[in-house]
Amino acid sequence: MILRVPALLPGIIIILLQRNIVVGFSAAITSRYRNPVTSPLFSEIGDGSESDDSILKNLTEKYLGSNPELPNGSLGKTRLGDLYETEELSNILELHKEVSSRTNEKRMDEPEEIIPSVHDLVMQAVGTAISVPELEVVEEPKEPYPWHTKSIREKMKGVVAIASDVDGTLIGSTQTVHPRTKESLMRAVQASFSPLGSLRHFFPATGKSRSGALNSLGPDLAALLSQCPGVYIQGLYCIVGDEVVFEKKLPKAAIRAAEELVEKTGVSVIAYDGDDLYTTTVTADAIELHEKYGEPMFKEIASLAGHEPGIHKILICDNDLDKLAKVRPELEALAKENNATVTQAVPTMLELLPVGCSKALGVQKVCEALGIDPKTGLLALGDAENDVGMLEMAAVGVCVGNGSQLAKDAADIVLEETSDEGGAGLAIEVLAGI
Repeated sequence: MILRVPALLPGIIIILLQRNIVVGFSAAITSRYRNPVTSPLFSEIGDGSESDDSILKNLTEKYLGSNPELPNGSLGKTRLGDLYETEELSNILELHKEVSSRTNEKRMDEPEEIIPSVHDLVMQAVGTAISVPELEVVEEPKEPYPWHTKSIREKMKGVVAIASDVDGTLIGSTQTVHPRTKESLMRAVQASFSPLGSLRHFFPATGKSRSGALNSLGPDLAALLSQCPGVYIQGLYCIVGDEVVFEKKLPKAAIRAAEELVEKTGVSVIAYDGDDLYTTTVTADAIELHEKYGEPMFKEIASLAGHEPGIHKILICDNDLDKLAKVRPELEALAKENNATVTQAVPTMLELLPVGCSKALGVQKVCEALGIDPKTGLLALGDAENDVGMLEMAAVGVCVGNGSQLAKDAADIVLEETSDEGGAGLAIEVLAGI
């Protein structure tokens, strides 16, 4: 069926070219609209004052030309007279004039309704119901991790390096690396070796010796991380490639004072000089440091202060947490008097460092050597008091779920997942997109 619909044909006269259907819409419009005569739909015909012959002539010339015929098509040339008779048009015009006369009597101050499209009127007239399929609303996928906010994503665009604590962050309470964390670490390190990605460096930032950190992470990760920069012994021994970019050792006076405190309180003591560890008395705590935490086996010597190469840091250890808590104020007092400072990474261990030194300072020194601004280019992960400065300094700081309150307060992101649940691996995977 071919439908001919001249634009705004007076009275919305729709003529189907198959001659058995002629539909006039004037009556339908009259029943719905307050003042159809003033509508553009009726203005083409006028107000009914012109003669029928004049109206018919004007309409024919306007819409069909002086010699009306339809365009060439499958029906060939079809003249106006072949479609409908003049009498039929006259009847439709009479209907329009009657409608116009009646609607002129209606109130003109009532608000007009919005006139629907020609398409809508056609469908109403022929009784066709239109079923419009409902549009499917596609919701934006929800972010599965509420901490992965727009602000964090914006900050991560500038990140080119990742620094991570080891014990309590990469390594869980059973001294093993969760499979998810191991996989994410391996991808991150491998990505840092590639010139194609945005991640250029991954490095451990730990209180452990270099040897102890690599040993505790296992052979697969050790093989990769041995090629990376590193912050070791709480930032007191920092390397990039084969170069030591920063190193600091304790004053002799601080070492002697620490030895005296150990003798007085009966706690254990282990001293670090790079990858070499020393003690003055073999204890269960000292042995545990090697067997549980993977540090190199210590050497027993008569005096720590007498070790001429010097000492980077001293561990004061005891599994009795109440006892250790009582020792801390005394250790902090002697630190203040001897250009040293105290920090803590593991509940059973206190650490004596040179004054002004920290893991954060070590991270800063490595970043300087690598040409990185940690405030915009570093993602840092940690769990303890000794990680606070690093977490605060980084563009994005992440604390795993098992972290201390101090570390959580310093971090931009606090995970629900602990190190035992692969929290660090999840953070690396999501934030770095690897």
